[in-house]
Amino acid sequence: MSHLIEQAAKKHQTWINIVNSFGCPKNISEDIVQEMYIYLIRYEKEGKNIWYDGNEINYYYVFKQLRGIYVSFLRSNKKITKVSLDEIDKQFEEIDPKEYEEQYEEFLNGYLRAVDDVYWYDKKVFELIAKGKSVAELSRETKIGYYSLYNTYNKVKNKLKDDLL
Repeated sequence: MSHLIEQAAKKHQTWINIVNSFGCPKNISEDIVQEMYIYLIRYEKEGKNIWYDGNEINYYYVFKQLRGIYVSFLRSNKKITKVSLDEIDKQFEEIDPKEYEEQYEEFLNGYLRAVDDVYWYDKKVFELIAKGKSVAELSRETKIGYYSLYNTYNKVKNKLKDDLL
């Protein structure tokens, strides 16, 4: 174990208390402090110095790391919507396979009609980008301006949204 991690581990309870002061539960505080240790190891491998006078860890750096990890945790937690498996099972029980197939066929036919109504150039640009080619890559290959391709793609995408929804 490196000298930096040994010194940081001596203050483990201090780091936990700091994260708890953010309003974080104890079990998550432990995870955040462990993540901070990983950041310290990376920082040390990059050859950067986070010592005060060569023997004390820079508390400000550690505090900022803990705060940043905690904020990232909060952001990622907001994006996750938890759904119970029972709810999912109920939704699938309510779906009639024949009705679903008819709705899918109707949507697919509407999509194909909407795409056929688009000017051939716009359709080709949309299809290439929709298949996974990036706008920048397509721009380089065709020598067509990036924003021209981007605007064309968005125009077709918005037209399809309006026609289908």
